[in-house]
Amino acid sequence: MSKIIKTERLLLRPLEIADAPELARLIADWQVMRWLTSPPWPYRVEDAEWFINDESSNGSYGIFHDGTLCGVVGIGEDLGYWLGVPFHGKGIMTEAAGGVVADYFDNGGEVLNSGYLLGNAASANVLTKLGFQPNGTRTDLSKPLAREVTLQKMVLTRDRWIARHET
Repeated sequence: MSKIIKTERLLLRPLEIADAPELARLIADWQVMRWLTSPPWPYRVEDAEWFINDESSNGSYGIFHDGTLCGVVGIGEDLGYWLGVPFHGKGIMTEAAGGVVADYFDNGGEVLNSGYLLGNAASANVLTKLGFQPNGTRTDLSKPLAREVTLQKMVLTRDRWIARHET
């Protein structure tokens, strides 16, 4: 199971089954869901419970600001994340993703991949602020949109991360 990560304003911790109703409420907003590929649509509490209990989500953290669940960030094969609409535009995702990326590289990671759906300027900004660089595009099926979408792939190396954070 994942450990707890603290940043300046946030607590990142493994999700618990008690988080399922709020997780489902936040992600089920179409303004969040339209930028994701893998969650089912419509999204229900049962889907959140499955996600929390699934082994593949062991690298995922609930993002908590002042005790309130804001979204999810984690590293499985790639860095993935989403943030509830009430928390957009406050630097929360850049801070949260920065916390898990720092932990990843502090624990020996060498290369980290991520990406975003073309048109998702907010996600592009988060990854660019963290130092990710474009690494081609690919198509993927978006379950919520029920069609193929184009993803901008992004990559960040340990060396680039360290160089950007040296003081």
